[in-house]
Amino acid sequence: MKAVWILGGLLLATAPAHGRYWADGPLMVRSQAPVKSLVLSPIFRPASYTQGDLVADAAFYAASIWAVDDDYLMDYYTIQYRFSLLWSLSDRWQLGASIASHTTDDAHLDQLTLSFHKLFGISQNGRDQVAKHRSYLEIPKADLLIEDFSGQAIGRQLELSLGYALYHHHRHDLSGTVVVAYEDDTNPRSGGGWDGSVQLDYQYAWRSNALYLMGAMAWTDGDAIFGFDMEGSSWHWGLGYRRRFGERHQLLLEYNASDGILPDLGQFANSVHEINAGYRYQVRNLALEGVIMENFKYPDNSADVALVAKIRYKF
Repeated sequence: MKAVWILGGLLLATAPAHGRYWADGPLMVRSQAPVKSLVLSPIFRPASYTQGDLVADAAFYAASIWAVDDDYLMDYYTIQYRFSLLWSLSDRWQLGASIASHTTDDAHLDQLTLSFHKLFGISQNGRDQVAKHRSYLEIPKADLLIEDFSGQAIGRQLELSLGYALYHHHRHDLSGTVVVAYEDDTNPRSGGGWDGSVQLDYQYAWRSNALYLMGAMAWTDGDAIFGFDMEGSSWHWGLGYRRRFGERHQLLLEYNASDGILPDLGQFANSVHEINAGYRYQVRNLALEGVIMENFKYPDNSADVALVAKIRYKF
């Protein structure tokens, strides 16, 4: 992750002036829930495009999985590296591409998580009673017990998107996006590797503020994860807010929710709810973002905590 910020500093030093507020859109961060991260999970996307814009971003995700249910015990880390491009062919059309690698490398987040829970009086839910930095997965119903699997690949994904700006009037923008993705055979799910989604994104912007809404339907060609049948489709929805302070600083808060897709495995049958709190620093044609992702409502079907560092560059 240190290399990500060094790269950002080098780009900043050589960046020409280029549009004060081009990075005003949503965070565009991915779910880090144990199941949702293994399929295509829709994200907030831009609701308006500017012809000729070409934006690249490099993102680093570090997530701590602690999920305890009568049907399973999961205690491990995941790391995701993702590189993405968005190219606005016109004010109406936008092409996107993304490639990602997902592993179980050690993220060293246990002490941070324990301290965060203690500071805010949140139950440790048994996490303080086991060794730190474990890689442990147990599902008795599937006769599954895996230990010491840190460093294994759990999926490489290629994703393509096509967006169309449906409506623009004054402060209102609405876009529709179609996405297809392919997961390679390092992904622990069984069945086909193809996923797809369709979504609508709405933005209402005024002064230094913006409100984001997202609704989507996703499909997967996969059959099962951890030996349990997956639902073939799922709904996704979200609400976000962005506040800009001056020309360089922005705070963002986003809520994402989606259907559970493992109906026969404990809390994974329930919907996933995640809150993303982010800070964005924008100068010239560079934007640096830091995000903390927290779950709520059903704590044992999503990542306990995840951190994201992202660099975005506009050519």
